[in-house]
Amino acid sequence: MPEEFFVLLMFSVLSMFSLTLVKMILNHKRSSRSERVQQSESGSLTTSELESMMRRAVEQSVSGLSGKIENLELEVAKLSASKPMLAAHNTQSRLELEDEVVDVDSVPVRNKTKA
Repeated sequence: MPEEFFVLLMFSVLSMFSLTLVKMILNHKRSSRSERVQQSESGSLTTSELESMMRRAVEQSVSGLSGKIENLELEVAKLSASKPMLAAHNTQSRLELEDEVVDVDSVPVRNKTKA
């Protein structure tokens, strides 16, 4: 009789241990799954969402600059077209006042003869 009692006691202890272990594993899986769901509902971003947000922000900030760059490129093109005119300009026809330089245009002189 005592041997049977001992076997029954061991069987109950082992079954309780295995049931407790299974319950702990299931509780852990359930809690980790609920944490993942809470994180996705709380507004955490995926990598692709973050990249698209950053791309849109950069495009918005650069869009104003691209128009200015185009204007500057046009001005540079105009200036490069006018360089031959500047080279043909007579540098001796400049007046130097105290702190500024003023261009003086030559005025053609006409004879005041009556026709």
